Order: sequence, then C-alpha cells, then structure tokens
Amino acid sequence: MLDCNIVVIDDDNITLELLQIVLEEVTSGSITTFEDSRLALDFVKSNKVDDACLIICDWLMPDVSGLDILAALRAANPECPFLMVTANATKELVVNAMKMGATDFIVKPFHTNRLLDKVEELVRNAS
Repeated sequence: MLDCNIVVIDDDNITLELLQIVLEEVTSGSITTFEDSRLALDFVKSNKVDDACLIICDWLMPDVSGLDILAALRAANPECPFLMVTANATKELVVNAMKMGATDFIVKPFHTNRLLDKVEELVRNAS
C-alpha cells in the first residue's frame, strides 16, 4: 500500500467517484478531488499541493484545461508527478503535454488495473 496524498481533477463526477474508490484501495493517504477546474487551479496555485505525491487530471474541462493546471503545478511544484487523463490521445497532444511537464498519460476509457499500475509506478519513481 502506498502512503501518499493524491489529488484528482475531473469535471465528470462519476469518474471522480470511481477514481476515489479505486485509489482508496492502494493508498493510506488522503485523496482530494475537484470537479470544478477553477477550484483545482486555485488549490494548485496556493501551494496546498505540496503535500501531494501525485496529481491525476483530466485534459479537457470547462473553464480551465488540464494543461493550465499542469503549468500552474510546474510553477508551484516542479517535481510532483502529473498523470494526464484524456479521451483524445493524439500524438501531437501527448507530445505537447509531455513537453509541458506531464509525467505520463492514460487514455479514457481505461481499465482500473492499468490506472493502478501507472499510479504505483509514478509514486515509486518519485520517491
């Protein structure tokens, strides 16, 4: 079991609930979720994200995109792993996200085992 705090950002409440349930199985730390991308951006900018060992963020959301949140995270915490979640994984978009500092990405819909493998890998590599 991982001992880390994870932040999950997605505008879809069902996805958020699913991710929280799945992640609770592998971490003893807290899981903070945001359905509102503006609130998530404020959270990242306020440096409250310093305690997080992983950010999982949807790419396309109303108001603030996952790339905007990634840019704010990199300014606040350049080392925190960032897993981008997207349904539109074109090569160009993935390359741009990686250049901006995304650590990895996963394509929706994803199998929970694939997500858990990525989460464990990202957290262990960051330690």
